[in-house]
Amino acid sequence: MTALITKHFGIHNAMQFAESFSETDPNIYYLFIGKSFAFTDELNPPTPIDNYEQVYYDFWRDIIALKRIQASDISHCVPIHTWTTGTVYTEFDHLSATLPTDQFYVVTSQDHIFKCIDNNRGAVSTVMPTGTGTSIITTADNYRWKYMYTLSAGDKLKFMTTSYMPVKTLTSNNGSSQWQVQDNAANGAIHHIKITANGSGYITTSNSFAAITNSSVVRLNTNALNVDDAYNQSTVFITSGLGSTQLRKIINYIGVSRTATLNSAFTITPNTSSTYIVGPNVTIRGDSGSTISTRATAYVANVSAGQIKKIKMISTGYNYSQANVTITSNSSYGSGATARVVISPLGGHGKDPVDELYGKYIMTSVFLSGNTAVEGNTIPSNNDFRTIGIIRDPLLRNGAAANTTNIDQTHRVEVVYASGDFTADEVITGATSKAKGKLVYFANNTSSRTDGTLKLIRVTTNGTGGGFVPGEEVRGGTSNSTAIVDMHVKPACREFTGLVIYTENRLPVTRSPDQIENIKFVLGF
Repeated sequence: MTALITKHFGIHNAMQFAESFSETDPNIYYLFIGKSFAFTDELNPPTPIDNYEQVYYDFWRDIIALKRIQASDISHCVPIHTWTTGTVYTEFDHLSATLPTDQFYVVTSQDHIFKCIDNNRGAVSTVMPTGTGTSIITTADNYRWKYMYTLSAGDKLKFMTTSYMPVKTLTSNNGSSQWQVQDNAANGAIHHIKITANGSGYITTSNSFAAITNSSVVRLNTNALNVDDAYNQSTVFITSGLGSTQLRKIINYIGVSRTATLNSAFTITPNTSSTYIVGPNVTIRGDSGSTISTRATAYVANVSAGQIKKIKMISTGYNYSQANVTITSNSSYGSGATARVVISPLGGHGKDPVDELYGKYIMTSVFLSGNTAVEGNTIPSNNDFRTIGIIRDPLLRNGAAANTTNIDQTHRVEVVYASGDFTADEVITGATSKAKGKLVYFANNTSSRTDGTLKLIRVTTNGTGGGFVPGEEVRGGTSNSTAIVDMHVKPACREFTGLVIYTENRLPVTRSPDQIENIKFVLGF
């Protein structure tokens, strides 16, 4: 048996994760920071080990503080492909299996995101796409692009890194150009036809009409072939002037007078100022429906040395899920050309940027202020940290679900009669209880620093589950300072509850009261 987990499975999981932040009964996620003391090798932090001991137990012992991750702190994101001249960008292709890793979209210097619809047969891109309209644009290098959305200044600040940029799909009209694109997207439209074989021997001609006999009989100009039936089964497309964008098939051609009889009359009769191109007939058949408005039409726009080089769309149609293309002409004047259609994503280009750009990554972005009052006096600014991560649904010590914005996760040992300053990261030991802990900082209550709170992590007990006991002396292993314990308050969250879903070790992050850290995670699904 063979099976396939599609690339959209990751997008689905990313969406489910994002939605879990704002559901009626949401999951509660917290950013945590920890480990104020040094690694063995500070320049090479160890890679966390994904085993039961570390995930369920060890990470908890180093946690200093937690800050809730709000729904506004997350965003789908995708790898950045910055438009750069001289690059060959991949055109969108609904049959491509490598599209998620290809450069088929770009972000420009104007912060606009475009999807490549046509890369001019694999040519390099030399003209940056611009504009925010709903139509596909053609740049001077003959690339065709579809505008998707624009990065806002706020989203760039919060959710952009050197490698990833935010992407979102709007669910309501916010008045933006992105909403206009989403609202105007056409499901199952055909915006591009890929030529798979150029063929040989094909002919084409273009000019302005020499004369108009009536709406179904026209005379081509003198550069057309003087050969009977040469253009039979080809089409004439009016490229400009009166009657432009109309396409008709030639069913009879008289070479001496260069007169073409068409399969049906023009709706708007052209005149001698109207320009045309005659070329092989392109027929598109598919499951879009029976009405003219749903059907796609196209014409051959470029024949060079007898080979078909370019097919352009006249109308894109909609609601196609499958279609095929045939190219016909007078069999004496060309054969062998083949092509296939490229069908837009479900909903149409630009309808769902998260899905279309493979937004299977979620970025969390949380700001930590060095002003401890802003953070509810829970996140210290007088020591560093080295471990960060995300934990889901931790419980408070009373068993209730944690849901406050900030949580102090240190052991708080209230002391009096301190003999001197305690040193950050030293080991504090209880003389009677034999409990030990790493000092994050000493929050003094008096100017003489004789009374205050020892904030500790990685507290170990004497093996009986106890802690520091009132009345005992505690001593700093480095400073040799002593104090008398008044009370030991355990951390706000019950240890080993919730689920650590992400963690990483970093170089030390040194904090200060005038500093703000923006901690970003990119989670791939």
